[in-house]
Amino acid sequence: MTLLSNVARGNAALPPPEPATICLPYLPESVGVARRFVSGKLREWGLDDLVDDASVVVSELATNALKTGCQTRMVIAVRRPASRTLRILVGDGSRAMPVLVKSPPGATSGRGLSMIHRLTDGRWGVTPLPFGKVVHADLSTPH
Repeated sequence: MTLLSNVARGNAALPPPEPATICLPYLPESVGVARRFVSGKLREWGLDDLVDDASVVVSELATNALKTGCQTRMVIAVRRPASRTLRILVGDGSRAMPVLVKSPPGATSGRGLSMIHRLTDGRWGVTPLPFGKVVHADLSTPH
């Protein structure tokens, strides 16, 4: 069977979508822009079921980047590194590493990484860079 006939039958594995990246200033409104950017890409890629979880993940990561006080730009990216994986990345200019903490009941902050940890089943991490870091979080996709 040829690739063309597989495509016609809907059986061919499609290539992963092109990665998408946006640079944003360190402003509070950038969190909403990051959320809309990722949500739009997921809808474009047919991953509507992941929009809510991905919105929480990118909002928390962008908020953490915003708190670093950096004056350059944060980088928001979304990738499909494997057929059933969506990766959200947020890069910032701070070398301070994120720390997963257990927040006491009633705490007004400190729950972001715990939520990301739960939503990703612990599949998140950080890559230090010479002038900052990139935090990534992986969500499972249905296809």
